[in-house]
Amino acid sequence: MDVLGYRAKLWMVNSKGEPVFGDGITELVEAIDKCHSIVEAARCLNMSYRYALHRITLAEKRLGELLVVRVRGGAKGGGSSEVTLYGKNLVLQYRRAQMELRGVLEKMP
Repeated sequence: MDVLGYRAKLWMVNSKGEPVFGDGITELVEAIDKCHSIVEAARCLNMSYRYALHRITLAEKRLGELLVVRVRGGAKGGGSSEVTLYGKNLVLQYRRAQMELRGVLEKMP
C-alpha cells in the first residue's frame, strides 16, 4: 500500500510468528466468495489452482479454522466452494485494518 510516498505492508501472524493472512490470501478468499469456485478464483487472479489450494490449506492449518468449504466435482465435474463465516469475517477485519493503516499514513508529514 503506497500513500503519499510511504509504503506499508499489513499481514497477520499466528502465535508461532507464522504468516497466516495478508493481501494475497485476502484477494483469493474474496475471489472465491465471488466465483464460488477455487478454480475460477485462481483463473481470475492469474494463479494456478494448485497454488491457490496450497495457499488456502496452509492458511487454514496455521489459523486452525476453515476459510473455505470445498466440494469436489462430480460426474460432470466442477464443484462449489463457499467461504465460511469465519473467512468472511477475517477478510472484513483485514480490510478494516488496511483502511485504518491508510488513515495513519495519510496523516504522516
